Amino acid sequence: YGWAPDHWPYQNDTPRGAWPAEDANRGLPAPYTIFDKHEVWADNAADLYELAIRERWIPATEIAWGSIEPLDDHVEAALDQVFTNLSEQQYNSNQVLLGWLQEISYGFHEIKLYLSTQIFDQARHLEAFRKRALVNGGGLGVQMPGFMHRTVYAAFKFTELICYINILRGSFTLALAQNEHLPHSEADHQLFDGMARDLERHLAFGVDHLKHYMRHDTINRSHIATWLGRGEAMMAADLSRDKPLREALILGLGETISEGKARLKELRQAQLDKYLKTLEAASIYKHGEVVAPTLQRVIDEP
Repeated sequence: YGWAPDHWPYQNDTPRGAWPAEDANRGLPAPYTIFDKHEVWADNAADLYELAIRERWIPATEIAWGSIEPLDDHVEAALDQVFTNLSEQQYNSNQVLLGWLQEISYGFHEIKLYLSTQIFDQARHLEAFRKRALVNGGGLGVQMPGFMHRTVYAAFKFTELICYINILRGSFTLALAQNEHLPHSEADHQLFDGMARDLERHLAFGVDHLKHYMRHDTINRSHIATWLGRGEAMMAADLSRDKPLREALILGLGETISEGKARLKELRQAQLDKYLKTLEAASIYKHGEVVAPTLQRVIDEP
């Protein structure tokens, strides 16, 4: 019951641990395409599922929306642009990850249960930050360039997707959520704190999955470097072209333009550091020496 085999032999919904029916009475195949454990497994998935249930937060009732006070128009517009980007990113991650549940066979149900919590987290972020952008007299900002979005849509393998949305995007977004200068109200702090707790679980799953994948698929583990490089290049393409977000962060992070620029540079370095430390936790060392040059340039010259 508690042990997941390296290969799941059933194409239908035979529960793991149940006595399988005879072939003639087993029923029609389900639409599963993933039957090998290394393609999706993470040893911490069951624990993360339980943790996600305990840490669930409800934006409608647990955020002090009444603490949000009127801000200068340019500050509110800047914050709303950041919230718009966060909501848009989470929508992209959510709808792509959602499509992978039907691919994973019943034998790895712990993974499906954990992923259901990550999908719910992303939906919560979409709802909460969209609401925050609308609540204080502002509104939604400008759409992102979308290079990273299209990369997420184009992921052919589950591990590739995890590299993009958990490891790379998750690291950069977590560093943003942990920035002390961006929140301007108690509600903002609560929103970012809630998101940070969720993202820490997403990173933990991504780290454990990459470690398992590299241990058990020695033939294809070199693909991870390719996926990371592609994700970094597309992340850089977004950041270097997203003028509305850059200006919004400068206005939202500092009291003056010069202070905002300095804090944006600090934020970008913190995001890269978080990403590299996440990779180190997954046993991918010295990646800073081979990070995509375009991404490094965005960090150095934000």
